[in-house]
Parts: sequence; C-alpha cells; structure tokens
Amino acid sequence: MKIKLLFVAFVFLAQQGIAQEWTVPEDQKNIENPLEYNLENVSKGKDLYVLNCKSCHGDVGKNNGLPLVPPPPDFTSNVLQANTDGELFYKITHGRGGMPQFETTISEDDRWRLVNYIRNYSPDTEPVLIEEPPKNAKILASVNEAERRVEVFAEYQNKDSSYVVLAEKPISIGVEKAFGTLPIGEVLTNNEGRAEYIIPESLIGDEQGMVTLVIELGEGFITEDVVLDASKVGQPKPTPVLIKEEVLWSTNDNIQTWLLLSYLAAVGGAWATIGYVVFQIFKIKRAGKE
Repeated sequence: MKIKLLFVAFVFLAQQGIAQEWTVPEDQKNIENPLEYNLENVSKGKDLYVLNCKSCHGDVGKNNGLPLVPPPPDFTSNVLQANTDGELFYKITHGRGGMPQFETTISEDDRWRLVNYIRNYSPDTEPVLIEEPPKNAKILASVNEAERRVEVFAEYQNKDSSYVVLAEKPISIGVEKAFGTLPIGEVLTNNEGRAEYIIPESLIGDEQGMVTLVIELGEGFITEDVVLDASKVGQPKPTPVLIKEEVLWSTNDNIQTWLLLSYLAAVGGAWATIGYVVFQIFKIKRAGKE
C-alpha cells in the first residue's frame, strides 16, 4: 500500500513539474520575427503545422489536441497567444517535455513561418489566411499503360452550385500498399483543370508489374479518391527462381542447407533400406542351400 501511494505521489509531482510555467531566457523574449507577416509565409507556416504539429495540437480552433500533460495548447488559445514572437520561436526551437525540439529538423526561416501562422489567429492581428469551408469537387482519372502516364481532370462546385474547372491545385498520386497509400508524386492542374503525371520507371509492382494507383485531391475539398486497379505501369517484382523444369535445384546458391541435408538423409536412408533388404534376401537364400 505504501509503495502504491509513493508511486501515485511520484507521478503527481512529475506531472506538476512538467506543468510548471515555461520560462524563456530574457535575451530571447523580445527577438522580432525577421520574416514579413504575409499570406505566403502564413500559408507555408500552415503546411509546416500540418506536417509537424497537428498530430499533437489538433485542428486549429477545435481544442482537440492529444490528452498529454501538459496538454498541447490550441493555436487560438490565450495561453499560446500570450507569448511574444521570440518566446514562440524559442519554444519551437528547443522544445521541452512532450514538446519536441525542431532546431535540427525545421530550418530557422520555417520556424519563423510557424510563428507567423500562430499569429494569424491572434486577436491583435488581422488574419491573412482565412479558412474556408471545404468545397465539393470531382476527379476523373485514367492511365495510359503504354506511356506510363496518368491523366487527371478536376473540377469543383462554385457558389452557384455549378461545377467549374479546378485550376492550379495539387493532385497527389499514390500506390496502394498493405499499410496504406504510398505517395509517389504530385502534379498541379493547369488552367483547364487537367494534369498529367509520368509514372517513375523505378516503381515496383507485383509479379506482373501491376499496381493500384490512388489519385487524391488536396485538403479544402470534399471528393472521393480515384482508384485505378490493376494498372500495368510498374516493374515486375523480382522473384528468385528456385526450381527450373526437370531440375531439382537450379543453383546451389538458392538451396537451403537444412533442405539439402534432409534430401541427402532421405536418399541415403532409402538406399540403405534397399541394401538391407537385398542383403537379407541373399542371407535367406544362402541359409536355404545349407
């Protein structure tokens, strides 16, 4: 019972220690963001957030971050917005506890872009990136196996509920694997909503070179992914040939040692049995003559 109480006390104190105020060195607090607060930097900051931060902090404005101790604050929260630009940059750079450090994985400019993205939700700042509700969209896609080319056409539903071409938007091309979709490339639609993507020659398929292609539209749109089954655009998966016609093993390099020993033991045992039977026959025959 005492051990259990000590363990509970230890966990509580550890949580309290982690939850203490995160103090930033004085010489770092008032450092100003060297990058301009504009749509380009904020948009890039959003991309960085989705890639590096969303898994813990959740969707901005929804307070659905992971239940950690302390909980990762939402970007719209007063707790986060109370930090200066220098404090935000320092915390992103060095991390603490459950918050990883990004000094070695995200460039200095990109860390400042993350700060710009946070400031987009500050009550004291005019937002330059307005999150619009997702639009309905459609994707049509086909594959030219001979030329290893995927052809895509995309359109979206405008305010008049009419479908119009979707220009200058990224289309993701992936391959369906056992663990999910493996991205292999991305292409932008042109002014007519069309895009072409050449399948890399290094893509490995099944034994016949077949792959299942998945074509996806970026976030901000509601659409169904296009799945192109059994597309013969990959290289056949190499498989070792262990047995050739009329040959037990095509090469000694491919045979397993235990299998060779088992084979030799079986053959040796068979010949030993035959020899023993023949010996017994001769022995009986000789005994009959005597």
